Amino acid sequence: MKKPLKIVLWSFGIVIGLLIIAGFLFYLKFKSITKEMIAAETAAINDSVWCIKDGFANAYLFKGKSSYLLIDAGMNKKKFKAQMEKIGIAPEQVTTLLLTHSDTDHTGAIPLFTNATVYMHREEEQMINGTKSKIKFLKSSWAYGPYQLLTDSDSLVFDGLKVKIILTPGHTEGSSCYVIGDDYLLTGDNLVYKDGKYGTFVGLFNMDTPRQKESIKGLPAPSNFRYLLTSHHGYLTVSQQEKVIRK
Repeated sequence: MKKPLKIVLWSFGIVIGLLIIAGFLFYLKFKSITKEMIAAETAAINDSVWCIKDGFANAYLFKGKSSYLLIDAGMNKKKFKAQMEKIGIAPEQVTTLLLTHSDTDHTGAIPLFTNATVYMHREEEQMINGTKSKIKFLKSSWAYGPYQLLTDSDSLVFDGLKVKIILTPGHTEGSSCYVIGDDYLLTGDNLVYKDGKYGTFVGLFNMDTPRQKESIKGLPAPSNFRYLLTSHHGYLTVSQQEKVIRK
């Protein structure tokens, strides 16, 4: 074998080896972080709201006048369906699906909801059309059919449920929180609760943590609500929130 070719092959092998090592280290870090995400079990929160667990992620289901509104759609179609069977609500009864953002642990079960219109913030569209990505050389693509885009100025009522979307970029470009009625703040991967404090999401999974830290300052105080519903740390009632310090 000629020496220049041998050098090229050795160099190529070293690069591949380094990529494998980097991938393995990322996997270990990912497993370590997600292990600390304690999602709440699937159950009724009250007579009109349910928490749904899919792996390390939570989604939330709200009862409207004649149908249901879902915030996020979990990680896996089959597993999510099994969780909905536990609470006795069919996916076909969901007519509105609001996404806090488009990461795969929030969109995996979208195909279940054939009767639902999917909504996300307008700024999130760039995360699903290849314009922007958390990892530059890995562009996301959307495989879930039509969707509608929202802005903070939209006045939303879905089957009697009043909804406000609040853009909180940082985790993704269009990462958002939802206020439903007067009692519920849904934080997505924005405001998290851990060790008695509210804070930003895990930096490894954010596009821009300093930006997220600034954006969540614009949120209403969690103590304004009866329930704080997070994506990876379950939910808190107002009595629990009073014991918590905001970072």
